[in-house]
Amino acid sequence: MQRNVIDRLLLPAIFGLTTIIAALVLWQLLVAHRRVEISAAAKDQASLVKTKTESELRARILPLERLAGRWEARDKLEEEEMHSDASLVMSGYPAYQAIEWVDSTLHVVWAAPEQGNEADAGADLGLVPGLSATLQSATHTLNTVIAPRVSLRQGGRGFLICVPVNGKQLHGFLVGVFRYRDLLSTVLDDVAPDYWVAVYDDTESVYSRTVDNPPPGARYVQEASIEFEHLTWRGVVWPKAGAVAYTQTPLPTVVFGGGILMAMVLAFAVYQAETAQLNVRKLAAANRELEKEIAGREQAEAALRQAQKMEAIGRLAGGVAHDFNNLLMVIRGQAALSQNNIGLGTTVRRELGEIVKAADRASSLTRKLLAFGRRQVLQPRVLDLNALVTQVAEILPPVLGEDIRVHMDLDPELGRVRADSAQFEQVIMNLVFNARDAMRRGGQLTITTANCHLDDAWTHTHPGVNPGPYVMLAVRDTGHGMDEETQSHIFEPFFTTKDPSKGTGLGLATVYGTVNQSGGCITVSSKLGLGTTFQIYLPQVEESVEVVPSKEPTGQALQGEGKILLVEDDDAVRRMTREFLKIAGYTVVEAQSAADAIQWVESNGGAVDLVLTDVVMPGMKGRELVEQLTKLHPGLKVLYMSAYTEDDAINIGILSPGTAFIEKPFSPDELASKVRDVLGMRSSASDDQQLRHSAQA
Repeated sequence: MQRNVIDRLLLPAIFGLTTIIAALVLWQLLVAHRRVEISAAAKDQASLVKTKTESELRARILPLERLAGRWEARDKLEEEEMHSDASLVMSGYPAYQAIEWVDSTLHVVWAAPEQGNEADAGADLGLVPGLSATLQSATHTLNTVIAPRVSLRQGGRGFLICVPVNGKQLHGFLVGVFRYRDLLSTVLDDVAPDYWVAVYDDTESVYSRTVDNPPPGARYVQEASIEFEHLTWRGVVWPKAGAVAYTQTPLPTVVFGGGILMAMVLAFAVYQAETAQLNVRKLAAANRELEKEIAGREQAEAALRQAQKMEAIGRLAGGVAHDFNNLLMVIRGQAALSQNNIGLGTTVRRELGEIVKAADRASSLTRKLLAFGRRQVLQPRVLDLNALVTQVAEILPPVLGEDIRVHMDLDPELGRVRADSAQFEQVIMNLVFNARDAMRRGGQLTITTANCHLDDAWTHTHPGVNPGPYVMLAVRDTGHGMDEETQSHIFEPFFTTKDPSKGTGLGLATVYGTVNQSGGCITVSSKLGLGTTFQIYLPQVEESVEVVPSKEPTGQALQGEGKILLVEDDDAVRRMTREFLKIAGYTVVEAQSAADAIQWVESNGGAVDLVLTDVVMPGMKGRELVEQLTKLHPGLKVLYMSAYTEDDAINIGILSPGTAFIEKPFSPDELASKVRDVLGMRSSASDDQQLRHSAQA
């Protein structure tokens, strides 16, 4: 019964509402049509004001130009005759406030009519702000110009029309003086009688038919740009109140409000039901988005914490390796020097040999720490990663054994990358060794290369990586896999799941440091029993592959001659290096700091064959020292040495091509060979190139 009542009431309500809405729509169409007509009429009146004003201004300027033309045709200008001509023009055109004759010195000679314009006679128009520039413009162009917004001596505001009179030379200017209100009243008083009209020159009101300005936000206000010569006015037209009274009736608003109210009553029930269902759907969607956002933030925070932890460990490892290398330099050097002073076959010589071997192993360990800390010295070049992988794959079968199958999936369209080929060979080998140890019962090793593009969403969860095109190298095994706890530590130095006697725990740490130092990143995905995949991403470059020619042995002896300036802040390392150089036959000048080196060069005229300097020293760094020395004596040859290369020392840890560098610790033979290589550069072009790269480093 209740449902039938609702049905009976609903249908009439729908019809009634439809009728009301239809009537309202019709009424609004009529009102809108009327408003369009009023707007169009106002626009037409604004156009009429524009046309009328521009045509009248042209009519006012024409007599002046004709009079100026007549005077230019005369051989001689008589002042009395000129005054009479101007008075005649004034009688025919009462809109002129005055007509004045201005000589070439910008002084008013006479004004017509004389009555009321006595103050203008003899006036210097060059002293009037803005008017002097206008007359000068007319002098140069010999064209009619207009000086707007002038305060008239006769009182009020107006503008001047300046017509140059030019015979064989410039005689002067015929100037017509117009007062805004007097001129525009004669032009616009009978135009658009049912409309308010106002004219503005910039923000100044020059004519107004009403006391008030147009109301803000008025519906039917129309504007027109009045342009004459270089004069621009803004005409504003809007209808008087009687013209729009029809459109101001509140009936359409009342009818529309009633229809809306009825529609709201009818829609209320449906609205409540739909709102409830919509809220349930929104709540479910919001929960899903919130869960996704929380998961993404947790992932990003975990990645950031991991990156910060690895950065801190890397800084610590790099600092320890730097100091340790300086100590190894002294230990290994003293042992090597002592060996040279002891006869062959003695027990002491063999023990010293063991010290040298142990120092070499310790040096290898520190190089791995430097690689993890991204402080190793790289020599990057543009290379084809497919060629590098293929080259490494040739030596894998004996390393992996017969029970591990190798599958290569290389993209033939692979982009090029910039990296140190020797270091990346070691990276691939370390990943292969790690995969081999995970497949003790055999399996399959897959090496894949591909082009990819990392977007903002991916880089958001991998701090330090920029979006863009990359080359991906993946090494996948079918070994026992790793749990999440192990994956969170695998790149840390000295962390290993192997027996302590089978590894140092620096293999993956070295991989991590080398990849990051090359501008890329590395990720790992693994599950217990399903294997592990390492993915390396390196930025693509557009340059061509660089081919490095192999160096043939020179067969030269290690003995040399010449004077070397040795700059090293560590006393023990400096003394050891000095002994190495003396053994090789060189004369050594020692400097404990960069300041001492500069002072010596200034005092001795730079009489050295080579500067051997540490990269990182207190105060002035090696690069800054080289810049100072090359200013004093261009052409000095330089050899850098360091236990590690800081990010700001040599191109963010990467040697620039042509920079001579030797890494600590080094042996006497290694140092002697490197010094001979640097001193053997004979061409001045090579010298200049090496010094430029050194300064850049």
